[in-house]
Amino acid sequence: MELDRRKRQVLRAIVEDYVASAEPIGSRTLARTLGLGVSSATIRNEMADLEALGLLDKPHTSAGRVPSDRGYRLYVDELMEPRPMEQEAFRRIRSLYLRQVREIDYLVSQTLGLLSTAGEFLAVGLGPGPRNAHLRRLDALEAGEGQIALVLVTDHFVQHRLLEMPDGMQLQSLQQALWALSQELHGMSLLRLTRTMVEAVAREIKGRMQEELLAFLEDCLATGEERVRIAGTSHFLAQPEFREPERIRGAVQLIEQSGVLQELLLAASGRGGVSVRIGEENRSPETRELSIVAFGIERQGEIVARFGLIGPKRMDYAKALALAEEVFKGLEQAIN
Repeated sequence: MELDRRKRQVLRAIVEDYVASAEPIGSRTLARTLGLGVSSATIRNEMADLEALGLLDKPHTSAGRVPSDRGYRLYVDELMEPRPMEQEAFRRIRSLYLRQVREIDYLVSQTLGLLSTAGEFLAVGLGPGPRNAHLRRLDALEAGEGQIALVLVTDHFVQHRLLEMPDGMQLQSLQQALWALSQELHGMSLLRLTRTMVEAVAREIKGRMQEELLAFLEDCLATGEERVRIAGTSHFLAQPEFREPERIRGAVQLIEQSGVLQELLLAASGRGGVSVRIGEENRSPETRELSIVAFGIERQGEIVARFGLIGPKRMDYAKALALAEEVFKGLEQAIN
């Protein structure tokens, strides 16, 4: 959409003032802050034109204006200036992704913690499940007081379970049997791993320990399912948009509906970098008043994790994009 210079300045100022204040912006305030040397009446005319173009909305209870979904979109695509990362945030990101990490599940949890420190956003992540995980290693570790820890290591996540060591079984012999099992099944997709297959391969593991091992692997397939994880709930709910009890209830219900969040994240995050979805661009009715800055992380041509920063449409897009783009670069480097 082609706008003249003054209209672009007015729209950008309204978006940024509204993001900062959460209050509709009036022409007098704008005339003072813009410093264009024109009257509030002239600014009011420009705002009326922007409203006619569908870029501003007028709330019923205020004489001021707020950005529309189209206004936010034009701002993000054309008017917003990139914002450099704060040095402390930049240092934390670089520190987390300084070395290569093969376990995607670990990176998902660490990344969510990092994203949640940004403040006002709800950080969401979709980690890997057995759908695309392959076995790397099975092991047993001494856990003290007659206990051992069975450990499953895949290319995406690690699971463990504490067990009592059966009478008459030596830890070393169990470790050797699990090593042989790992060698024969290395690279096997967890979804193709059957009970019969493990029983046939785990010839040296008998009795109760074999049953415990089989139960552990079956549980790993269930608990490792792809699921949405969230962080930063208190920051998200503290936004002015959720001051009213009804809106708070709606926001809490949304957070509890993992299926809706998963749909939102899947639709917004794809290949090739960070994307932004604003308000009505989201398909689910529950998310039409929200925006999301999201990205997917690829390994060997397959998206193995997805992340998003969710906020009200009045979210600080420049801050969210700067953080998401830096985390995206760090993650890409860490897993590839």
